[in-house]
Amino acid sequence: MGHQTKEEKHLDDAPPPYSPSGASPAPPPPQPASQQIPQQVVPQELQIKRQFPPAFSMYRESSWTQRSYMIGEHQSAPLYAVSLHSGWSGQPDIVLHNGPSDQNPPLAGATRSSFGTSATIALPPVPGSGMQAAEEKMEYSGGFGHTAYTFSIETGVGNAARREPFEWRHSSGSVIQGLGARGSGWKLVRLATGPPGGVVGASFVPGGARASDGKEVVAVWAWASGSLTKKLKFQFLGSGANGVLGERWAIMAVITALRIWDRERRQRNQSSAAAGGGGGA
Repeated sequence: MGHQTKEEKHLDDAPPPYSPSGASPAPPPPQPASQQIPQQVVPQELQIKRQFPPAFSMYRESSWTQRSYMIGEHQSAPLYAVSLHSGWSGQPDIVLHNGPSDQNPPLAGATRSSFGTSATIALPPVPGSGMQAAEEKMEYSGGFGHTAYTFSIETGVGNAARREPFEWRHSSGSVIQGLGARGSGWKLVRLATGPPGGVVGASFVPGGARASDGKEVVAVWAWASGSLTKKLKFQFLGSGANGVLGERWAIMAVITALRIWDRERRQRNQSSAAAGGGGGA
């Protein structure tokens, strides 16, 4: 290292710049309000393991049967099996199994009513209820030019969960186009507007798309196209994607979507059979 001159040494020994006694550096300017975006907060002790990925598809299990399916992000990585049953089997019309095989126990099931529009949904019980199983209803709520199904289910996290109404609405809007599936499908609309149970109101910011009435869209599904094995595409959105509505709600959203899909599948089969001069369901 080179030899320091007296002038350089004097600069090295100079005291730090003056500042008023006890003063600290000025804080950075506050962030503009438009950039201060509140986040939804779920208490750490109430975090629940997610059972479904944010988006998935349903695939036909094999080319020679239409009664065994699986859902997952990819066909090579099945998460849950889906099985279809006839009315005299003693099982729900459509069963979502708690694992990748139809030999796994049921996670949820749906049975159509005598008139075929509404359905009874079998679900896991409400945590802490002491019951072995629970049943919910999905009712047809459409009218002229408006096709919809409604249900109510507990939402939120922890012991603060409370019931809310939801509605599946037929749609051909941008949320359906975003799936990259067929031109029309279904969107699940959250009819409540406040925070779910167990979520602090000030930290709740509904996200995602909006229906025509301004309500939040929390899930969408549509028939898949361009594939012999992929049958439908499903995606959680907004509050449905971040977990604040709870896992029991997520199961209800998936099984009711599968119920509507199964009804449309039966209608298509009946139309095909009628066109061919036969019958079918």
